[in-house]
Amino acid sequence: MSTSLQLAVVGAAGLVGQAVLELLAERQFPAARVFAVDGAEHDGATVSYGNLELDVRQLEDFNFENVAMAIFVAGGDVAREYVPQARAAGVDVIDFSSAYRQDESVPLMVPGLNSELLENIGQAALVSVPNCTVTPLALALAPLKPLGVKRVSVATYQAVSGSGQAAMEELAEQTTALFSHRDAEAKVYAKRIAFNLLPQIGALDAAGDSEEERSVRDELARLLALPAAAIEPTCVRVPVFFGHSWAVNVELDAEPDLEQIRNRLRASGLQVIAADQHGGFVTPMEATGNPAVWISRLRLHGKVLSLWLAADNIKAGAAIHCVKLAEMLLKQNHLA
Repeated sequence: MSTSLQLAVVGAAGLVGQAVLELLAERQFPAARVFAVDGAEHDGATVSYGNLELDVRQLEDFNFENVAMAIFVAGGDVAREYVPQARAAGVDVIDFSSAYRQDESVPLMVPGLNSELLENIGQAALVSVPNCTVTPLALALAPLKPLGVKRVSVATYQAVSGSGQAAMEELAEQTTALFSHRDAEAKVYAKRIAFNLLPQIGALDAAGDSEEERSVRDELARLLALPAAAIEPTCVRVPVFFGHSWAVNVELDAEPDLEQIRNRLRASGLQVIAADQHGGFVTPMEATGNPAVWISRLRLHGKVLSLWLAADNIKAGAAIHCVKLAEMLLKQNHLA
């Protein structure tokens, strides 16, 4: 295994980028050097990497020939412009953005779900990581595939951190304004988010589906080899800082045994909460701060399984999978 690997985190000043750096340090990723890279608006900033403070380097001036691997968590526009440059320099790229998720030539990967896609991937590899709303849902549904998944209906309740730091500040400012009997100004979202729900995330298409709903449908269909028409998502932004939640209904081919389902979910590494644990359910607040995916409120009505899912959208939905993919690339001596 290489002990001289140099790695860049592109988008290091963002919420996901900071979580990636935190997990790389916590898991003692064996990099000789880690570069924090971001846009010019972060010039002069620093970010934490374990006990170290890293200066944020400007992306437009960064030389990718200095690194062997790059984790991109900077959004689709940045990925489309700079991922080809990184790969031309021989860099392996893990990209958490929408840029390549529907590109059939690029593996869409969740560690532990379809890890075999890394085999024989070649040099200057590119791997795409799904939307943070998709990955925990895919991990919860994958153990049910052998039971025959006919239809998935899901309502997502998504924290404002999914929109970035500005959205978190808007929720805080609006909350303060309302308690102070002042007008709550909306800039990030079309309508007030404080003490409210916004049942549209992203632009609508001709069919009335939002950008986030299309992402959930198309990426989940690709990951689990399900017909897109069998997936019915409704995505809602909620006034929560961290932690996404999902209300999921799954129609199966035949009526299963509920204990069998619990065992399947637990065997896949998911945290399944019984009615006498944690008050019977896990909230996004309790799920925040750890990389676990939590399942509670399991019910079975004939062939329809219902469950409540909660996970930290930053860590469990995004950062941990970027880091695990980096570990997997290194483990198979791809970068040795």
